[in-house]
Amino acid sequence: MILKQLSGQTVVLCLGDLHQLLSHSFNAGELVLLKGLCSAENEAFALVQRHQPQLLICHDQLLPGNGIQLIERCKAIQPKLKTLLVVTKPASFELQLALKARVDAICKADRIGQGTMAQALKSIAIGGHYIDQGLLNSNAAATKKLSPRQLEVLQELCLGASTKQVAKRLGITENTAKGYEKQLYEKLDVSGRMQAVMEGLRLGLLQAN
Repeated sequence: MILKQLSGQTVVLCLGDLHQLLSHSFNAGELVLLKGLCSAENEAFALVQRHQPQLLICHDQLLPGNGIQLIERCKAIQPKLKTLLVVTKPASFELQLALKARVDAICKADRIGQGTMAQALKSIAIGGHYIDQGLLNSNAAATKKLSPRQLEVLQELCLGASTKQVAKRLGITENTAKGYEKQLYEKLDVSGRMQAVMEGLRLGLLQAN
């Protein structure tokens, strides 16, 4: 069943295995604003161009095409588009490419029935990000050391907080919050808040929402 937070949003689905996703996650009748349903990358891109949906859900392997490539193309024409990538072939999946494409949430197809889809959609609904724990490198956390305060800031960014909101929630000035964000980008070797969050999730530095 689709989450209440996403009910009423416009959605495009581009899936190599539609039955698998729908059977675990959605009552199709509730997607009253479904703007397109397809399995090919170019067809999905055309649907996004035409309808400018709020959410794109796609598989990594399309017929034909590639989900990461699709998201990258769609983000180029609609930067605020929210995206959820369902990974059907983890062995050939390249997480770094997905992060570079600015994917908002990533789930493993074989874990959808275990609540990962609901977690991903919830994160997207509040402006956050999500990476399925099954795709994270838990051993990499030791290579990136953040201070407790930096971790707090990173967690707030993961929840979708603006710099002003980070400052208010942590009881610091906005300039101090900006300073912590800059430190995060340097330590994680990223160029922005979304990349910082996704890298933090990938490294196991914080828990997915």
